[in-house]
Amino acid sequence: MIKFTQINCPNCDGQIEIPKQSSTVVCGYCNTTVNVKSGEILKENYFMRLQYDLDLATDKMYSWGAKQLGAPKNLGQSKVVESKLVFWPFWVVEVEAKANYTGIQKKPDFKGKDKQKRLSWNKISETGNLDMEQDIFIPANPDTPRSLKEYIIPTKRKEFFDKDQILEVRGTTKTVQMEQKVALQKAKKMMSDVLRKEALKEVDSITKMDEKMKTPAVFLVSIPIWHIKYCYKIRNYDALVDGASGRIVYLEFPRKMAFRAMTLLSGLLHLVIGGGIGVLLVYLGLTSPEVIFPTIFGIAFGLGMLAISLRFFRTAISLKAGMEEAR
Repeated sequence: MIKFTQINCPNCDGQIEIPKQSSTVVCGYCNTTVNVKSGEILKENYFMRLQYDLDLATDKMYSWGAKQLGAPKNLGQSKVVESKLVFWPFWVVEVEAKANYTGIQKKPDFKGKDKQKRLSWNKISETGNLDMEQDIFIPANPDTPRSLKEYIIPTKRKEFFDKDQILEVRGTTKTVQMEQKVALQKAKKMMSDVLRKEALKEVDSITKMDEKMKTPAVFLVSIPIWHIKYCYKIRNYDALVDGASGRIVYLEFPRKMAFRAMTLLSGLLHLVIGGGIGVLLVYLGLTSPEVIFPTIFGIAFGLGMLAISLRFFRTAISLKAGMEEAR
């Protein structure tokens, strides 16, 4: 198989260097986007213009970080030690989907005088239909950060791709290593999973599902992401900030020692007290065979308190914050 290192632009005939493993390239002379394998022009290629420079992005990052649980209020006194602006490419696929499903729904059936001992479940067949529309975001580069893969990209102010604009703000671009055809397949698979999850909200199991999907729109968009490393006191922390909207994609921040200690103590109290009550209820249920309710409730209560205590422990040791919610 021949591996091309250069192709001629089908629009201006200029030579385009092909980065390793790229499926789509942009002409440096006329900004035309070209499919490497077919040589076809991709008209739907956009980028999000940088709206937040490094100073604005860090101010937004410090302001949001200081509001997080346990974060120091003087987080703004930190110092940026490293930063870079990267335009990450994504395929955006608009998927319209319709589905008819048949499933089994379990419903309780109490018989006899002793309802707890005579509880049984009837399996009832139910049908339903779904009609959904959703934009699916597919990372076009395999090195896309994990937190960015889950990011919902605001694309309302997108503009046609302009490499000069990116160079003007000293940004770098990542190569597009996924073909449009592959992105469409992934988007349909993701939409299929969404349909199944929605159907499972109505039934316990699905026996049959017929799906029909359309993709009326698909385009490529590159979004500016600030990769920031900052130092608070003697430790470094990482952050990702959307340079187009100012939203925080990912943030590590210090937590006060007093907050960590209080959270760990709360987790231990929930574990000990909740676990003790759960064990007591299970014991009462086992020693009274005619009453099964305390055993079931004790197990559920104990597991619930365990989950709460683990959440406390995770919060106490975690340095990460989630995405900023869109407003």
